[in-house]
Amino acid sequence: MAEVGRRGFLRYLGVGAGVLLFGESAWATLRFARAPVSYGPPSRHALGPPGDYPAGAPTYADEAGVFVMRDERGLRALSATCTHLGCTVRKDGDGFLCPCHGSRYDNAGRVLAGPAPRSLRFVRLVLDRRGRLVVDVDAEVDADTHLKLG
Repeated sequence: MAEVGRRGFLRYLGVGAGVLLFGESAWATLRFARAPVSYGPPSRHALGPPGDYPAGAPTYADEAGVFVMRDERGLRALSATCTHLGCTVRKDGDGFLCPCHGSRYDNAGRVLAGPAPRSLRFVRLVLDRRGRLVVDVDAEVDADTHLKLG
């Protein structure tokens, strides 16, 4: 094997450094192009069978952040997200109370006392193929929209 002189050694060292730099740049570019993107939490949540939600007082479904309400017309879901700054409201007497800034809502989600600018939202509630309730917290519906059960 032939002896590598000083110039040859520096040439090999320079080419190796260039290849390493190119490889790392290509890897960083590909990683950037395939960056993991989070679009936030899912908007649809399975809540279980309708029998888990009795008539009378609203039942809080923590996994979806909604109150499920049953009456003679069927079931409906009321978002527990305060319309002021997004805190989670809690059941309080005949209505709901935001523990962060004191907004009060009646049992139908209408604002009784501010600073909330608007009523709580009713969201879409459907049955899936297995008979479970599924709520879509991004799909607002009218307050009169009920899921009718057979």
